[in-house]
Amino acid sequence: MKTTFTFALLAFSGLSVLSVYGQETRFYMPSEIKDAYNNGTRSYDGRPGPDYWQNTVDYQIQVKIDPAAKMISGVEEVVYHNASPNELSTLIVRLYRDAYKKGNPRASTINPKDIDDGVELAGIKINGVEYDLSNREKARRSGTNLTLTLDEPLKSGESLTFNVSWKQKIPVYSRVRTGAYDSTSFFIAYWYPQIAVYDDIFGWDRLNYTLRTEFYNNLGNYDVEITVPDNFVVWATGKLTNAADVLPAQIHERFTRAKSSQDVVHVVTSEDIRNGFNTQSGTWHFTASEVSDFALAMSDHYVWDAAVQSVGDRNVFISSAYSMDMDTVNSYTGHTAMQQKSMKHFSEDMPGIPYPYEAFTTFIAKGGGGMEYPMMANNGGPGRGVTIHEMFHTYFPMYVRVNERRWAWMDEGWAQYMTALVTNRYFEDNYELADVFAGVNPGSTMGTIADLPLITSSEFLAGPNYGYASYPLPATVYAIIHQHLGDEIFTSCFREYIRRWAKKSPSPYDFFYTFENVSGQDLSWIWKPWFFEFGIADVAIQSYEKGKLVVSSVGNKPVPVFVDITYSNDSSKQISKSAEVWKGGNEKVEIAIPDYKNVTRIAVNSQMADVNIIDNFYPSVRSLYEKIDYSADLIGLYQPAQFPVKIRIIEDDGLVYFKIPEFRIDQVIYPKDKKNFVSLDGSTNLRFTMDESGNCSGVEIVFSGGFEVTAEKLGADQ
Repeated sequence: MKTTFTFALLAFSGLSVLSVYGQETRFYMPSEIKDAYNNGTRSYDGRPGPDYWQNTVDYQIQVKIDPAAKMISGVEEVVYHNASPNELSTLIVRLYRDAYKKGNPRASTINPKDIDDGVELAGIKINGVEYDLSNREKARRSGTNLTLTLDEPLKSGESLTFNVSWKQKIPVYSRVRTGAYDSTSFFIAYWYPQIAVYDDIFGWDRLNYTLRTEFYNNLGNYDVEITVPDNFVVWATGKLTNAADVLPAQIHERFTRAKSSQDVVHVVTSEDIRNGFNTQSGTWHFTASEVSDFALAMSDHYVWDAAVQSVGDRNVFISSAYSMDMDTVNSYTGHTAMQQKSMKHFSEDMPGIPYPYEAFTTFIAKGGGGMEYPMMANNGGPGRGVTIHEMFHTYFPMYVRVNERRWAWMDEGWAQYMTALVTNRYFEDNYELADVFAGVNPGSTMGTIADLPLITSSEFLAGPNYGYASYPLPATVYAIIHQHLGDEIFTSCFREYIRRWAKKSPSPYDFFYTFENVSGQDLSWIWKPWFFEFGIADVAIQSYEKGKLVVSSVGNKPVPVFVDITYSNDSSKQISKSAEVWKGGNEKVEIAIPDYKNVTRIAVNSQMADVNIIDNFYPSVRSLYEKIDYSADLIGLYQPAQFPVKIRIIEDDGLVYFKIPEFRIDQVIYPKDKKNFVSLDGSTNLRFTMDESGNCSGVEIVFSGGFEVTAEKLGADQ
């Protein structure tokens, strides 16, 4: 009761930390966002403003997919609703498949065989008036955007109707989140002409899709009919409305049973496929309400497992689709149960917001990592990490419609953090936040020229820093906030942020202000250095004498202090301090170490962001090398059996480093004995194979999570 009362008092006294300011003076706010707050569409307490608005879209689509020709052809009617206070003189249509069009810019390489003339358009009409694409005064096509000049401006509060027919090829050789995964298995995304977002911050979203930054879509309603050959099964966003018409009787019975079964039902089996599976109709009809996109998958040799997960007073239909290949089946049959468990903990524990839609399907296609869509995921395997990560994306950017094109960290960072947190807590029963930091460690990019402030728009990021700034760096900041606020307040802030911005589009400042408003705390000491400033996170052991440990902060980015103590009897203890210890420019913190006479080792922040981890240990790392006479022959170049890259073991300034440049791995390793080394953060163990003469022939590497690599010694590093 005391904790709850304290939290309630904080929330009340939080006066909305910022309503006191009237405008933001603590850190930088771009003019576009400042205007939104001044115009009343955003509020300094983190809520949508009294004048918040967003435009919405209704799609009615009929599409035919020809697997043999790898061709999509369709017609659509779109009703676009202008809820903005402005008259719109143009309409911008996205043609994502034009990322493969000849001459268009791309941030990722693709196979030249997939480059073509892009989307073939015909029959464009707005409010019944046909548009001639050759008339540059009426239509301009550039990058992945088609800009149409309206005959009459679309007034505030009114709607228009957009009609189009189109054709486009399915990518075959370059599966960038969509395409042919084998000759008759396809994941189809970014496949229909889509109305771009017009919002209260940037107006029309005119950014091109270049295969790197992801998406920012309108809230829409979809009514989609998909026609395929009758030996194919289709999975898609939303609800299958004509299951009885399309599925054979026996399979429809299993489908119906699965829709009320907590136990997994094999809806379509490998035996069904071998016996010549055919549907009653080749047209599958799906509907979805208030979602941001629509994706589909299809195959003539994928099995289908399904079950439900209870979410509050309703059931969510969960499916897994994967190849009938028996080796695949043996390893993938538990995937639906893993999805059920993930959804349960997302809904009940963290973030504790009930899964908001009626279904979720994972299409498992070898040859990719993972990609999220409303009620769908396209995963390269059945692994736990990718399963949790892609399902969490339901909350960001699907339910909370963040603008990934500008701030990818607003969804990818949360997905990475929640994957680490949920995995540790609810799959491994490990509630230590310190261990979550190991799962989101941003690595060696910090402090380099590629390390830009997080507020930087994602459109300006490139290969060296896009992933870093989108995934581990923001996940680290979320972990810092969580550790500082504690479970109760952090969870309340996170849930309220989701509730306030469900089906809406927050800016970074709406996130900042919601957490301040709900916690009752001014958190600018976190926001400013981590989101707006260049700099580093770096702590060091300044001294350790008679049980008094002095830790100093060398960097400007505040981090918690985790002190791991090992004693002579092999017992251990951890002491932790919130990142708040550095608030106000404090440069050092003193920590009393219990039973100090029996201490054998102290490690500070060994698993989290720190640009110079060498000075975080007692005894010093260098002293460990002095006690072990290891063979110099382990230094050299190694070829792993699992990857076409080289592993380098080098010695520099008396320390041994383990490097895989292609994977951005650059770690100091210290010797446990002559053959066994471990990385300073404890995440990687290396066992070198040595003969009696001290010659090294190879190394076995075990990464955190149990992933193992074996590598043969090639010789000296060139």
